[in-house]
Amino acid sequence: MTLIICYYGKNGAVIGGDRRQIFFRGNEEKRKLLEEKLYSGEIKTEEELYKLAEELGVKVIIEDDREKVRKVSDAVVCGEVRSLGVDAKRRRVYATKGKCAIIDILNDTITKEMIKEGFGLVIFGNKFLKNRAEEELRSKAKLFPMMPIQQIESEIREIFEKLKWHPTVSKEYDIYSVNKYEKNFEEVIKKDIGDLFEYREKLRQQLIDFGKVMSIVNKIVKNGEIGVIKDGKLHLYDEYIAVDKIDPNPNTFKVIEVKGNFKEGDVIVIENGDMKVKGTDERVETNYIIISK
Repeated sequence: MTLIICYYGKNGAVIGGDRRQIFFRGNEEKRKLLEEKLYSGEIKTEEELYKLAEELGVKVIIEDDREKVRKVSDAVVCGEVRSLGVDAKRRRVYATKGKCAIIDILNDTITKEMIKEGFGLVIFGNKFLKNRAEEELRSKAKLFPMMPIQQIESEIREIFEKLKWHPTVSKEYDIYSVNKYEKNFEEVIKKDIGDLFEYREKLRQQLIDFGKVMSIVNKIVKNGEIGVIKDGKLHLYDEYIAVDKIDPNPNTFKVIEVKGNFKEGDVIVIENGDMKVKGTDERVETNYIIISK
């Protein structure tokens, strides 16, 4: 679901990319059949895609909001294709004046890295789109090193205009160019990928924290005897603890301060979320949250 075209040469670097993402939901075999027909070019319009998807019982979701290309600095551009599932697979192209790098990333590990110098074209996309883009560029690409960078931008823009009819390409696209040489090219790439790994680690921690919070929420006691009053405080039974807040790492307690009209030895219960003295309607209040241990 991607078309990225990148040129690098002595006159600078240009990168263009569409914004489309397509998600499929349904039977795996039927999804694969639909994808094969889509990526081979057999399906030629969005209408045909939706029609065949309906016939196969596959749900198709199209989004056109992912920017796949960007400027890393005033001398480096970057494009990325990715596949996110059990593992996150990414392929990135970085380019500066006279140089480019193609990087394969699996989760948080660089699995392959290739540096090229001089001039050339890098195209990411499904087989059909790559072939069509290469056909369009075949007669012009050899002249790119002699063109002003703005003209190369126009040529790449023309490719996107010609191919945006295809259902795997968005109508809108992004194009960036630079005309400077980045002498610390590899270091810029290293930092940019480091930022990606740092972002993934923060996201992973957020998901862990969210899981912890939901675990606490799901353990909040709604009904049952929870403890007994001793020395004016509520002593919780072994299967319960109190927390001071809904947080990934709350403070926990077995004995807590409570308020209400109770006496020594009273058993405290929770009924439909309300804390009471057992056998009465006397409410008991606390600043803590009682959860299953």
